[in-house]
Amino acid sequence: MHNHHPEKFADLEGCYGQLASWCDLLEAIADFLPSHVDERLCDTITIGLVPLLQTTHRLEEQVISAGLHLVIGEGERAEAEEGRRCERIFDLDNGREVVEVLSALKDGGCRMSWDAVGYLLRSFFHSMRKHIKAEREIMGMIRKARGDNNPPGDRAVQAEAEAA
Repeated sequence: MHNHHPEKFADLEGCYGQLASWCDLLEAIADFLPSHVDERLCDTITIGLVPLLQTTHRLEEQVISAGLHLVIGEGERAEAEEGRRCERIFDLDNGREVVEVLSALKDGGCRMSWDAVGYLLRSFFHSMRKHIKAEREIMGMIRKARGDNNPPGDRAVQAEAEAA
C-alpha cells in the first residue's frame, strides 16, 4: 500500500521547515530584546505566520488525520484527533498573539514589558517545535504503515526532528 499523495507529505514538510526557521528567528528576537527589532523581519512574520499556520493545519488534517487509522486503533483515534484539534486552535491563537506583539514592537507601541514579550515568543516557539517534532513522528509512522520507502530527504528531516 503506497501513499497516493506524496506531494502533500512534501508540502507539509515544507511548512514545518518554514515554521522551524521562523522559530529560530523568534528565538533570536527573544534573545536580543530589548534591542531594536528589524522591521522587515517583523513584516515577514506578521504577514506570513497565521496563513502558514492555517496551511500547515489544513495539510495536517489531509495527511496525518487521513492516515491516523493506520497507526492508532479506532477507540484511541477520536481522543487523539480531539487533542490534535485543540492543539491546532491553541497554536493558531498563540500565533495571532505573536503577530500582534511583533506588529506593536515594529510600530513602537508595545505595552508589554520586554520580559513578557520574550516569554510570549519563547512560549510560542517552544510549543511549535514540540508540535512539529510530534507531527513528524506521526508522519513517519504513517509512511511506515503504508509501506512507503524513506524518501532521501527523510533522513535529513529525521535528523532535524531528533535535534529539536
